[in-house]
Amino acid sequence: MSEILKINNLWGGYQEGVDILRGISLEVQQGEAVGIIGLNGSGKSTFGKAIMNMIPFRKGEIFFEGEDITLLTTSQLSHRGISIMQQGGKVFGSLSVWENLQLASQGEFSQLSEVIPLLQRSKRELQHLMADKLSGGQKHQLSLAMTLASNPRLVILDEPSAGLSPKAVEEMYKILQTIRDLLGVTIILIEQTISRALSYCERSLLMEMGGFSSQIESSDFNKIEELLFKNIKS
Repeated sequence: MSEILKINNLWGGYQEGVDILRGISLEVQQGEAVGIIGLNGSGKSTFGKAIMNMIPFRKGEIFFEGEDITLLTTSQLSHRGISIMQQGGKVFGSLSVWENLQLASQGEFSQLSEVIPLLQRSKRELQHLMADKLSGGQKHQLSLAMTLASNPRLVILDEPSAGLSPKAVEEMYKILQTIRDLLGVTIILIEQTISRALSYCERSLLMEMGGFSSQIESSDFNKIEELLFKNIKS
């Protein structure tokens, strides 16, 4: 495998002088799925947004496919081949499902309809189905479809199971596994549900106070529990 993403010593946050991310470095290989796990407030979502230049960072470098993308805008990064599904399955509720998809891409969605159940409807249905009428699980499916509509090579998934029922979470992860199998995209999975990250990803990184403290292989549940709760237990 070849390296697709490299991050060197990234520092930044939402306000000037207040660093949530503190010296993060990461290398991701083509086709890999890497989990980012940790407790609330550890900086996981901030990290995903920083890659997409959605928040300011004051120090560090980001390389994608060997090219320096540190100064590119979010829009430029999207056109370059990186996409993010933001936490909560964000969609435009006042628009139809079809209009949401058109905003994300002008292309065809036939390949996505093979793996995302919501899109397995006629074009007419999708044109008349309003996004604000969707269930929570369906909104997440639409948000995922919008994320993938531009045919990205690197996808950042920020808490794709957040707020979903257990049944909807199961369906979402079946979809995500099929996407990996069929599309072969590289994935950074930001996930608070540790078991999901460990079962989906080859490796996961534990984030604490804006930095990575440990790398965990998929099978090492005991190590995760020990690392996450050592401070609480003491």
